[in-house]
Amino acid sequence: MTPAPSARIHPSKATAERVPGRSPFDDVTTSVVAALAFAVGAGVWVIAGAGLPGGRWLAVHLFTLGVLSNVILAFTRHFTDTLTRVPAHGNGGRRVLAFNLGAVAVMMGMAWTWPIVVATGATIATGAVVANYRCLRRARRAALGARFAWIVRCYERAHGAFVHGAILGGLMGAGAVTGSWYGAARVAHLHVNLLGWAGVTLLATLVFFGPTMARTRIEPGADDRAARMIRLAAYCVTVATLALVATGLGGGAGEASRILAGLALAGFAWAATSTCRAVGRAVSTARAGTPRAAVAAVCWWLPVLAWSDVLVVGTGSWRHLDALGLGLLLGVFVQAVLATLTYLAPMLVADRNDGRARLQSALDRYGRIRSTTFNLGVAVVVVMAAAGTSAGGAGGVAARVGWTAVLVALAYPAVTTVVAR
Repeated sequence: MTPAPSARIHPSKATAERVPGRSPFDDVTTSVVAALAFAVGAGVWVIAGAGLPGGRWLAVHLFTLGVLSNVILAFTRHFTDTLTRVPAHGNGGRRVLAFNLGAVAVMMGMAWTWPIVVATGATIATGAVVANYRCLRRARRAALGARFAWIVRCYERAHGAFVHGAILGGLMGAGAVTGSWYGAARVAHLHVNLLGWAGVTLLATLVFFGPTMARTRIEPGADDRAARMIRLAAYCVTVATLALVATGLGGGAGEASRILAGLALAGFAWAATSTCRAVGRAVSTARAGTPRAAVAAVCWWLPVLAWSDVLVVGTGSWRHLDALGLGLLLGVFVQAVLATLTYLAPMLVADRNDGRARLQSALDRYGRIRSTTFNLGVAVVVVMAAAGTSAGGAGGVAARVGWTAVLVALAYPAVTTVVAR
């Protein structure tokens, strides 16, 4: 979000003032390293397919639980410190360690069918998220007249969504949910994690950090509108989650719950469209660059997929949910993480101004081509996933081409960062 010029706050200014001479994002380094380690694992599982333990399930959770959740925990804490001007509370290192131990336990337990390990890991990871939530809430309440406290409140709501998702995931992983209730819990788990935990966090962050990454300003008044819209989005995700769980009732009650879930998801899609439109207009005027192109693409993918989800849930076309989930993971969240890390890489790995400028120039090279390649690859992968077996052998070839384009576009900034530093 960008206030009047005299009051503009750079997302890292407060932290930079507290730690002179160091990168303003040093406090997120540990979580970023953990996220990158999980990202490598996710890439290995994607390439290996079903040949490794856990198969596709583990590949998805290596990203959602390993990469995405580490990034969310780190940056919600960082931006809360910046926006509230309240020093961090608690031991962030211990929270990071606890969360990652819990995440690894969940994934190992599911891969080798150890229900007690799944339940224990889910409990530990959820405890770390709750501890982070308490830190955010304490900082917001301690801030005096913080104009942007609503962003922190959105982060708190997103943390609440994680708890709901973890409870559902833990129950499924421990074998406590069966029959029609298992399918209902799975759909609810997917929505509360992707739209609540990740989606609400992303929307709140896009409003002020999206334009910053694109080196531009958002239009006046957009932050006030976003505050109302994202609050609505959080409430709608909660209603949709409860309604989706209730579809396990079956019969008329289950159908009524599904329709209610579709209406609630329409509220989320409307809020996402309003927020993304404002950010998209801002970044469209910025100069070319990898973060700018990625932010613009995220602002296109999220509304399109959110409205598609409304159609899928509203009509009960559950077979398309996996394709939608894949689109959200790749087109929205992988791309958002890529934009963030591309923007931060010069500050995190280069220790001199000339080194940072050189790395930034290298990362911006071929930015438009890489972004186009990545997004075309995502589109092909999603369409082939939606088509399923009806696409035949040609669909399998197209899907492999799409995945290759995605992985090549992701590999370039990683290799460039290592070589150029």
